[in-house]
Amino acid sequence: MPTTAGEVLRNYLATQLAELRHQEPLVRQEEPDSVHQMRMSVRRLRSLLATGKKLLDRGTVTAVRAELKWLSGVLGAARDPEVMRERLGELLAGEPEALVFGPAARRIDETLDAASAAGRKAALEALDSDRYAGLVSQLAELVAAPPLTGKASRTPRKTMLKLVSKDAARVQRLVEKVEQKSDAGNPGSSPAHENSAHDVGLHEVRKAAKRLRYAAEAAQPVAGKKAAKMAKRAHKIQKLLGLHQDSVVARAQLAELGGRAFRSGDSGFTYGRLHAREQVLAGKSEAKFWKAWRKFPRS
Repeated sequence: MPTTAGEVLRNYLATQLAELRHQEPLVRQEEPDSVHQMRMSVRRLRSLLATGKKLLDRGTVTAVRAELKWLSGVLGAARDPEVMRERLGELLAGEPEALVFGPAARRIDETLDAASAAGRKAALEALDSDRYAGLVSQLAELVAAPPLTGKASRTPRKTMLKLVSKDAARVQRLVEKVEQKSDAGNPGSSPAHENSAHDVGLHEVRKAAKRLRYAAEAAQPVAGKKAAKMAKRAHKIQKLLGLHQDSVVARAQLAELGGRAFRSGDSGFTYGRLHAREQVLAGKSEAKFWKAWRKFPRS
């Protein structure tokens, strides 16, 4: 059992670094889900370094987080097109055959397969780079001899719960910001236009909920059920807003495909149909989020 907050932090970072190293050869071998799992470990590392920044030397944390952001972006470019291809494929499969005009299915597959292949190539190049090797070395040093501050020597349970509480308060502030900017005080109403400030605000809430979840997970060894309960609640918020964000990204992709179809003389009707269905899905996901949020504990 950890005796200081610094030990809790170090243990969690060590676990995630081990997972990153475990997934690396699997990514190289193109094992299913390996890119996703490696990206998750990268996100957990980066997130906890933000949550526990006052327990560690600020300069070290800032530099490592910047490199983790780079790696997460590289892995995302390999992972996200695969997810989008599956999503749009399922959506298209639900369309009546008579309403699928032109080569919509082929265009979707071609576009996202090309993006996925380019992403995988870039990911493998990144893993072979000196930059990646340097990042892993930095992480190993961070775990072996973390540059802890005086606050890291404090009692683990109280300190970790305080960090979790701060992340929870951050989620609450971001939700309140979305509520204040929503049309006519109705946060459940989704704007019709793409890339709206409303969508961006909900995406920020999602990222904050994810950070809260990881902080609560890290605190579980010393905070038990209290932290586990918060992790579960944060995960639910993250998941619902993840579905909403997936729809935002899907609609942007469909709008681009529809524009290409128009310019090439193909029919854009099917892309418009899918876009409308995605908008409905986004509204449902957001409505579920607001329902879940009413039950979320306030700081």
